[in-house]
Amino acid sequence: MFRKTFLAALLGAFVTVPAVAQDAPPIKSIDVEVSLTDLNTAEAAAYWKSLDTDLEAAIAAQLVGRLGDEGMDLRINMHEVELASFLEAQTGAAESKLSGTVNVVDMTNNTNFNTFGLTVTMNQALPYLPPGTDILVIPRTSPEVYAAMVAAFAAATVDRIDG
Repeated sequence: MFRKTFLAALLGAFVTVPAVAQDAPPIKSIDVEVSLTDLNTAEAAAYWKSLDTDLEAAIAAQLVGRLGDEGMDLRINMHEVELASFLEAQTGAAESKLSGTVNVVDMTNNTNFNTFGLTVTMNQALPYLPPGTDILVIPRTSPEVYAAMVAAFAAATVDRIDG
């Protein structure tokens, strides 16, 4: 049930497929790793249990037309996943966020590499929530919040590798 809701929300977040830049490099693979040590509570482990596959799918959705048998490998190591309600974030008590290290490797072009840290907060994910969402009452563990956080991280990853 959660997976179907997530996929529907994810597709809703990407109604328009981004235009492929003419000189944008092709992508051969996307690999996301989430360590169980990053999920330090049972609630976080249950909530983020499929983050690796969902984030891979969200990034792939951003790279339509660029995926192929050759090109760059994207390797993402998620090292922090945090949940917080919007109210907690507004009062400074905590903030939902996803943080990871993105490695871009091109085995056919050794000058085409990059490594950078990337953090996405709930504030950055707000545009990916369904229209009309009341951010003051939406549960931090809702499928909509999950999909928005994943969509925001995927978009930020692609923006950074293309920028």
